[in-house]
Amino acid sequence: MAWWKSIRKTSVGWIKGYASKVGGVTNSNDVDHFTPQNAAYWIYVGLFFLCFIANRFIYGGVQEPEDLGALTQHPKISENEPRTDDIVYLKLSELFVQMENFQQMERIKPFLPLFPKILDSVPSAVPLFREHYVLSSPYGKRHHPVHKISKNHFGVDLAAAKDTPIYATAAGKVIRIKNSPKGHGLHIVVSHSHGFQTLYGHMESVSVTEGEAIGAHDFIGTVGSTGISTGPHLHYEIIKNAKRIDPTSSFNLKYEVYLKLKNL
Repeated sequence: MAWWKSIRKTSVGWIKGYASKVGGVTNSNDVDHFTPQNAAYWIYVGLFFLCFIANRFIYGGVQEPEDLGALTQHPKISENEPRTDDIVYLKLSELFVQMENFQQMERIKPFLPLFPKILDSVPSAVPLFREHYVLSSPYGKRHHPVHKISKNHFGVDLAAAKDTPIYATAAGKVIRIKNSPKGHGLHIVVSHSHGFQTLYGHMESVSVTEGEAIGAHDFIGTVGSTGISTGPHLHYEIIKNAKRIDPTSSFNLKYEVYLKLKNL
């Protein structure tokens, strides 16, 4: 419609130009100038407005694409429809809630690259830097080093130097800080989404407070040898729906997912 705008602009300028030449004082019988005192002026003005109205009637309902905003960019998305990433999150969340242990992760792993950030709220990493620890006692039956009997070990022991930094394996809320001299010593419990909790035992120091919200991989304290312990180490547990499960398969979970995404 650029051509119509150009003609309209030229016409208005032409009318103003001739009116200014007359100087505002004209005779109704003057037919030599295009002014309001001339009948031809009103005929032209009438035709001009008729054309203008016709133009608005024919083209007025059509918007330029840039005026349609997000609707033009995403014509199939309405405000009431959930986004794809929301649907993926809800499905993954449902699977994590249903999951009883990390041996059942195989059915979830194919979907994790679609929404890897969900792993920020799931215990999916090691609470110590890899070069700072040695797995000294796995999950399951073992000969207790202090009690000298066979007992179930409901977590894993990560031997490390005293004061080694400990990091939360998922975002959550600190729900308990306690010192049990005849148990896990100074320890904390963090509650996470999807029915998960984590426990960090035998700590030397704690850098968080009860009730505090923390992020994934936040610094929460240091390794110690408090409670029943034969040396500095971190006792780490994952609790799922009030049941302690083997955390070993969770250690490389986030690493494997992001490595896969990097190599795609």
